[in-house]
Amino acid sequence: MPLARSLPPSLASIVEDLELDQPKVVTAEMLAEIVARHRLGTASKVVAARLRERGWLLSTGTKGVWEFAPGAHAGPYGHGEPTLPLQAALAARPGLPAALSLNTAAWALGYADRVPARLDVAVPPHTRVPQSLAANTNVTTYGPSLDTVSAKGAPTHRSESIVVHLASVPTTVRSWSAVLEWLPDLAADLSAERLDLELRDRPTAVRVRTGYLMSGLRPDLAEPLRADVSGPVRFGPRAAKVRRHDPSWRVLDALLQVDPAGLTEVTPT
Repeated sequence: MPLARSLPPSLASIVEDLELDQPKVVTAEMLAEIVARHRLGTASKVVAARLRERGWLLSTGTKGVWEFAPGAHAGPYGHGEPTLPLQAALAARPGLPAALSLNTAAWALGYADRVPARLDVAVPPHTRVPQSLAANTNVTTYGPSLDTVSAKGAPTHRSESIVVHLASVPTTVRSWSAVLEWLPDLAADLSAERLDLELRDRPTAVRVRTGYLMSGLRPDLAEPLRADVSGPVRFGPRAAKVRRHDPSWRVLDALLQVDPAGLTEVTPT
């Protein structure tokens, strides 16, 4: 049953503006501008509190940023948008170089069927991460060379950035079994040119692990990376037991339950 929400005349003009714009998130600054435009004579923080009390603004976990619950929702219900924690953090700090990554990016781009219980978010090294974002997502450090794309309402790593991120810090992946479910579809969309740009200036170990990971799915992308093979490279924690030693790539794999070289080759799209 729809839950009725009260709307006194003093707040009607505010909600009317929000209904016209239909923002998913509302910042304190946005609300202050609307209040000033209507010359309400009421402090914007008081207006925010009253809208929250009546269920028109919902908590996002980020101070000074709320989710707008429009009248079409027939109650104080959110959009159910999984990427809301990142959207709220970006609204609070425009220009924050954070993006969906790893399993979450694969879901946002349509390769994975389900969104992880906690978002994977990546930021470049030396980025100050807002406390609210760190508390509500799994934040890893990775700076993509390629520009991000917009997916599910948030900046998202491209497929090439996802693969190189996997190879850069394979121990940060929470579920390699989930990765192996969507990796073939993602691998089919990889561009050789963009992958080369993403790998440029990366450490040799990252390039070798990328080749190892793509050796079965995309041998056309893997083979050029064999030139980087030299000393042994770990794929997983240094202290963990090695599951597989690939003499061709000189990779000591302590993570993957299947041999990447044995995965069925995909046709590039």
